[in-house]
Amino acid sequence: MKSRWLTNILLFTTIVILILIARYEPGIEEADVETVIPLNTSDIERVSVTRPLRDELLLEKDKDGFWWIMREPRLPAETFQVNALTRLAEQTVTRSYPVSDMNLGQLELDPPRASLTLNQTRIDFGGIDALENQRYLRVGDQVKLVPDLYLYRVEAGYTQFVRRKILPQHTHITSLTLPGLTLEKGDSGWLLSPTRDISGDDVQQFIDSWQAATAINVREADSQPQGERLTIRLAEQQQPVELVITSRKPELVLARPAFGIEYRMGDIAARLLEPALAGGPP
Repeated sequence: MKSRWLTNILLFTTIVILILIARYEPGIEEADVETVIPLNTSDIERVSVTRPLRDELLLEKDKDGFWWIMREPRLPAETFQVNALTRLAEQTVTRSYPVSDMNLGQLELDPPRASLTLNQTRIDFGGIDALENQRYLRVGDQVKLVPDLYLYRVEAGYTQFVRRKILPQHTHITSLTLPGLTLEKGDSGWLLSPTRDISGDDVQQFIDSWQAATAINVREADSQPQGERLTIRLAEQQQPVELVITSRKPELVLARPAFGIEYRMGDIAARLLEPALAGGPP
């Protein structure tokens, strides 16, 4: 029994020693991992997208870390969608080649299918290596192969990057005017005009629903949308948020004329128009 115990101890010690040798043996270094560009995603403050069939898309990050779509008017951007683009900077490269060794025309890199500029570094998108489903990129004097995860985002319209949450971050509703009903925040709670027999908790839940209201998606709106008007006033800004109810069924659609867009709110979001329904079953 003692002999078997000693054998097990020796075997365990030998395994540990071999692991340490394999990991720390002098002269053995981990290979450097090549990324598309030597830039951390967190350091990117400007994104420019050029593609043949769409207008240029320009995104900029403000001092508070929020992204904006730089057009007229400026639109708040969805951080998640922008990050999906900027992650390309840190994408691991499968293989790379000198530009001088490649036929750029055959790779659809001359002219490129699209271009993405992160800060000051331009990345051209080419065709596909069909055998490995890898996309050709040109970065400076190098052609790089990466997984085909980014071109469809680069080719998306600007509305795909608009923030889907209706109200700005860190703002608070002080007044909400709906068709046939106005809610105003007073010193002792919310005041309804005309008055209704609704509990204070239900009213607060209704306001909370508007604070968090987020669209399924965003699309361009008619230049002069028709429908009932809805106004939201916020404590942190003088300009109210003006919306137009362009559809109630089969889903609620809210146009925002000042932005030239509309929010598709889904089939249960009609509760945003009636406080008595805000606390109902899903």
